[in-house]
Amino acid sequence: MPDDDKRKVGPIYRVFSQDLHSTRLHGEAIGFRQVEMWRSKSRQFTKDADIIGNIATAQRSNDKEKLPSMEKAGFIIRRHRLWGEVDKLDRRLVVKLFTSSGGWIATMEEMIADEYATSFVSDEPLVSFLVLTRDSEIITWVRQQKRGKLSTENYSFYILGPDNSFEPFRIEGARASLGDDFNVVRLNGNQKVASIDSKFGDIGGEFVVEVKDPVLAENEWFCRILQCFSIMIAYRKEIRDKIKKGIHLWKKGEEKVPKQHRYEISLLANPRKLTLKLDELEDV
Repeated sequence: MPDDDKRKVGPIYRVFSQDLHSTRLHGEAIGFRQVEMWRSKSRQFTKDADIIGNIATAQRSNDKEKLPSMEKAGFIIRRHRLWGEVDKLDRRLVVKLFTSSGGWIATMEEMIADEYATSFVSDEPLVSFLVLTRDSEIITWVRQQKRGKLSTENYSFYILGPDNSFEPFRIEGARASLGDDFNVVRLNGNQKVASIDSKFGDIGGEFVVEVKDPVLAENEWFCRILQCFSIMIAYRKEIRDKIKKGIHLWKKGEEKVPKQHRYEISLLANPRKLTLKLDELEDV
């Protein structure tokens, strides 16, 4: 990712609001015909989709412009079959982002096996998920990390740049905040490049992402990761409770243990077959 002397980090260049509904009774989610209409726009809109919220956004090209008012830009679905139609211990969070016209933007999928492995090692429930976006063929891991007893909640991810470069980021819980707020810190320069504001007291939950780096504000991959993360905030307590209960039962030798969904397993397929040439495979 390029470094520019004129890259002024600090002002808000781009904003995304993920406004989650307080109930499931919203027009976009009601009726077979509505489901089929959205499925005709994108097969990513599954038959078990619940529309759980709306997306709004605003952007400016430089810090001298005024940030415009946010406008509706899309909606959010959650796969009900994997979350609402199973026992709590078997829940797996899968949410997807769409444009207002029904075009797929991004998907966040909870990774059950990875959660149990890292939670078992760390002796505390830790959340893990993948993000897939239309802007990149690369899958992004976002993992909760254990940093010490006095640290706030922390997650890590990275994105790729030009010439085999990459940018690591930390999403850390903001101290002394009323809601579930987070800061996004870029390793290069230890800069706070974005923030996530969880509207405290909102019944359904509104999670506002503010990108404060002009280069990253133009990076769709980076922005989609933060949008997905902001939605996960509303579910992470339920996810951690599920992991904690599952590990307890597993340690006791109970018969009921979590299993991977076949779609989760498919995300672990060997990616080198897709990204490397045949002659390169001989060298890895």
